[in-house]
Amino acid sequence: MSSYTEPPVQSKSHAARNSAIIIVILFIAGISLGFWVTRNRPTHYVSNLVNGLLTINGGNYQYYQFTVPSGASDIHVSGTFTASGGSGNDIRIYVLDNTSFVNWKNGHSVSTYYNSGQMTTGSISATLPSDGTYYLVYDNTFSVFSQKNVNTRATLSYTK
Repeated sequence: MSSYTEPPVQSKSHAARNSAIIIVILFIAGISLGFWVTRNRPTHYVSNLVNGLLTINGGNYQYYQFTVPSGASDIHVSGTFTASGGSGNDIRIYVLDNTSFVNWKNGHSVSTYYNSGQMTTGSISATLPSDGTYYLVYDNTFSVFSQKNVNTRATLSYTK
């Protein structure tokens, strides 16, 4: 003959303690996961490249060198410009990588990430492919004698 024995009954305080332990463990796990997600979330950076009035003599150019850090993504240069002074009231603006800048300075044809053409006013918009050294160039070499005043603002933004 077999005999049946009832399993031990947990007391309410024992069950409540187990539930409290499970809640604390889940709470700690949630905080840890939240910290990890927050810590590993990409950060968006924006920095000024140039902001204000530039004076560029006839036959000359002015440039701003900037570096995009390793590991950056969604890299973009944006801004506005308005040129005045001299005949034509226009300027050319480029965004170039290091190799193109060297070749452009030496009078060679180059690929640009942005080329405004000869304009009086416009918006700068260039998407860059990767980290590295780049140049924002304000070109007045086509105007031998006329000085240009360029009111401009340009920023670099990226995610890392």
